[in-house]
Amino acid sequence: MKNYFPDLVSYNRFVELIPSSISLLQAFLKFIISLNSFISFADSTKLPICQNSRIHSHKVFKGLAQRGKDSVGWFYGFKLHLVINEKGEILSFDLTAGNVDDGKALKKMIKSLRGNYYKNIR
Repeated sequence: MKNYFPDLVSYNRFVELIPSSISLLQAFLKFIISLNSFISFADSTKLPICQNSRIHSHKVFKGLAQRGKDSVGWFYGFKLHLVINEKGEILSFDLTAGNVDDGKALKKMIKSLRGNYYKNIR
């Protein structure tokens, strides 16, 4: 398939480029976010990037990823925080290090939104 993708980078270079592309992905997603509605739901999920036993040898997101804890246990990586409407459309989102409190991210995300908010509590 190299004929279709002549300018592809190697896998090692791709892994090196991942951290620098996260901010561009966030900007793109904020651009396509849906309009406000009056009912919103907020939740977060962990995005582990490696097993806990490999934290010290992991180098790709060094300085960006952090240890965090959720209802299941400890992990190393990021958290994805989402606010959606009753149709499942994304109203706001934030990608944070694993150790960021859900409440802090939520306060930042709902500043520009209106209506009622319901948080999933586990």
